[in-house]
Amino acid sequence: MAVSEAQKKASNKYNLEHMATLGCKVRKEDAEAFKKYCSEHGKTPNTELKEHVLHCIGK
Repeated sequence: MAVSEAQKKASNKYNLEHMATLGCKVRKEDAEAFKKYCSEHGKTPNTELKEHVLHCIGK
């Protein structure tokens, strides 16, 4: 089912107010190895990184 424009707008507003993006630079070969690792464990890189961040801060 397609997301309506109103839903997109509401989601974007919420994200701007409540969410932040973390990032880091790594060598391309390391990024590919990490993506492979995540895939082999049934996760996305985003999920794996988010779980690690939350673990580090005790959530």
